Amino acid sequence: MENAPAAQNDRAETRRLEPYCYGQFTEGSASEHPGRSHVHWLTGTASTMMVGCVEGILGLRPDLEGITIAPSIPKDWDCLEIEKDFRGKHLCIHIENPDHRESGIEKLIVNGSALESNYIPAALLQEDNEILLTL
Repeated sequence: MENAPAAQNDRAETRRLEPYCYGQFTEGSASEHPGRSHVHWLTGTASTMMVGCVEGILGLRPDLEGITIAPSIPKDWDCLEIEKDFRGKHLCIHIENPDHRESGIEKLIVNGSALESNYIPAALLQEDNEILLTL
């Protein structure tokens, strides 16, 4: 949350960026304008942050044959839901965390069928998919 542009809305006048933008750099305390950010819209930061959130925190990692689900979340989260379109298929992913773990997979159920790992082959996916992952 600290890195999200919206978390800095209370400093919009200082940052001088749109509240939803990442800047290329932010001036430090030695500057005449500490906290001011520059060169928005010219970086790949937003897309990189999106990949970091989706692939890192939520753990959705596609490859040529399917998708891995391996979230790394705060242990105090009880559950979360993710809706994502993947190769023309809709995924409704519900992640339960009854033992308050940060990572690791206890079980994965895709459309009512248990899988042996946290990898879902693309060939198993239907138009709409209900996915339950338990940490």
